[in-house]
Amino acid sequence: MERTDSVYAPTNDLTIFEAADFRNSLVTLLSQDGPVTVDLSHVHQIDSSCIQILLAAHRSGRLTVAGISEQFRLKATQLGCRELIGN
Repeated sequence: MERTDSVYAPTNDLTIFEAADFRNSLVTLLSQDGPVTVDLSHVHQIDSSCIQILLAAHRSGRLTVAGISEQFRLKATQLGCRELIGN
């Protein structure tokens, strides 16, 4: 049986106010088998709380981040989380 990625594409903002729901969504996805992709292309604003959640999930070895904006790239770099952006 072929595995397919689970894709999670949040919309609007990912800030401290959405962090608990964001974390719970990632925990649910990562509790299932297979790779997980978080598509950030529809996220308008992301803060350090959600970047930290992404980093922790990424370190599971099964999560990749797609749809990376320049804003996200800059914040991840400033926070020392370049591994999230892939280069």
